[in-house]
Amino acid sequence: MRNALAIAILAAALAGCSSQSTVETKPVTDNKAADGHRRAEVHTALAGEYYARGNFTVALAEVRQALKEDSSYFPAFNMQGLIYMELHEDAQAREAFNQALRMSPNNAEVLNNFGWFLCLRNDTQRGLDMIQRAASDNFYPTPEKAFLSAGLCLRRMGRTQDAEDQLRRAVLIRPDMIGALFNLSVITFERGALKDSEAYLLRYMRLTSSPSLEALTMGVKIARGLNDSGAEQSYLQQLRRRFPDTPEAHELLERRP
Repeated sequence: MRNALAIAILAAALAGCSSQSTVETKPVTDNKAADGHRRAEVHTALAGEYYARGNFTVALAEVRQALKEDSSYFPAFNMQGLIYMELHEDAQAREAFNQALRMSPNNAEVLNNFGWFLCLRNDTQRGLDMIQRAASDNFYPTPEKAFLSAGLCLRRMGRTQDAEDQLRRAVLIRPDMIGALFNLSVITFERGALKDSEAYLLRYMRLTSSPSLEALTMGVKIARGLNDSGAEQSYLQQLRRRFPDTPEAHELLERRP
């Protein structure tokens, strides 16, 4: 179960925790500087799009161009940190996030992203402190991302009840946050609350046309715990159809009651 949750955490990081850099417009009096600033915004936005598609090489090229246009544009450093994080270039990611924070020390988006990076790299308490600073910022437009980050970070620390509380806060703000819904299903299953686990998983399933291997595996386990043979067969059929050669599918199919 811990291995499945670890996979889920990484998936959630990509899907929900990491905030892409938003375009930040501010008045600039010098025309040349203004043009460079606008070009930096455009290149950073393009970097975010390529990052979301998983094309990290092109995303990195775009963010480098953004910084060439305006080296003081902190969202570009934030985006660069996210890209290097995915590439496991940890020293470069850390430096990029640090530079973004030096330029904008209290920016909630940077704090959340840097904090999540630190949690994934086992500097969990420092990361959690940053994430909680982001979550407490009344001007942060997407606090649910910080609550999701905090929940997953707390889970890694073994603070399961606190993790559940934070994840519940995330879905209260954004009911369609699939990363939080799936991880709530995992946590409630582990503490034996099968009906709650089933409810969270069904909410997750309604929001995706392509449920993950981990979600289908969880569905089988919940259905067996509830003695729901119809649901079990449905999840097993999806596993057989979509993930026929995975060890998880083979194990569950072999252990059919």
